[in-house]
Amino acid sequence: MSFDNRHKPNLFEDCCFERREFFINKKFEDECCEREKEECCEEEECVGVVTSGSLLTLAVTGTPIPLPLTTPVLVTDCVRIAPTGGIIVEEEGDYLVEFTANVLVVSATGGLSVYADSKFLGNAGPLSAVGLANFAEIVHLCKGDLVQVVANGPIAAGVLGQGTLTVAKLDEC
Repeated sequence: MSFDNRHKPNLFEDCCFERREFFINKKFEDECCEREKEECCEEEECVGVVTSGSLLTLAVTGTPIPLPLTTPVLVTDCVRIAPTGGIIVEEEGDYLVEFTANVLVVSATGGLSVYADSKFLGNAGPLSAVGLANFAEIVHLCKGDLVQVVANGPIAAGVLGQGTLTVAKLDEC
């Protein structure tokens, strides 16, 4: 009986070869998936933060007035500042919309409301005394939507500390 010592097949050789191929392919697939995910997540952040820049005096009779939130704090390429106040989004998606401001109102029955175009998103709180106006919500916005804060009257006299509106697109990855 003669044996060939150059190559001795064992029972696991084929199995090991398949297993090695599986791990090589799986590692390649995992690396590809991670690379695709990273490329997706490498897209520029879509964020806009604007303020009123200073104190605002409110005097609203009946017609709602958008707050002049036009001073940029952070504005990326996928948002624009509206000349009347607010942020226009250039990409459809889910966004965090947040508004905060210190409020001192002498006499008011009005309030501050947040809108995306004509769609009412919610109130930032009643303007009835010294306090903090707050609003935060995750909403779906379409390309071209204008997010703004509107003072609803009647507001006889009021001072609004610097208001800040933030619109930030949430990651899809």
